[in-house]
Amino acid sequence: MEDLRRYLYQTLTKVEGLNSILISDHDGVIVLKAHANKSSEQNSNYKHSFISEFNSASEQAGKLELGKNKTVICFYTNNQVVQLNCSRFLITFVASEKANTGNILGLEKVLEPLLKDLQAIQFP
Repeated sequence: MEDLRRYLYQTLTKVEGLNSILISDHDGVIVLKAHANKSSEQNSNYKHSFISEFNSASEQAGKLELGKNKTVICFYTNNQVVQLNCSRFLITFVASEKANTGNILGLEKVLEPLLKDLQAIQFP
């Protein structure tokens, strides 16, 4: 598990302005997390509410009849939250408002090996 955590911290440095990566199950239980610094970690408590709201937001987006929703992106005054539905896990990225959202979305491919390893540990 420590190797997976290190991999997550390395991924965190790939996008300037990325503050936190949280991997959780669909019930909002955090399985693995990484924060860029102590400030990001201390400020992450209010961000955890976004995790459990993904399913609700996806349900509402589904009413547009454009297919199954895979990503939710929210922009706020000082930050952005990007959530990806990846099979059995949700990945939540918290970044500054100026971070490159496209680069954040590109991290899904980078995190695929980690998710496979995590799935083997969590769901043998």
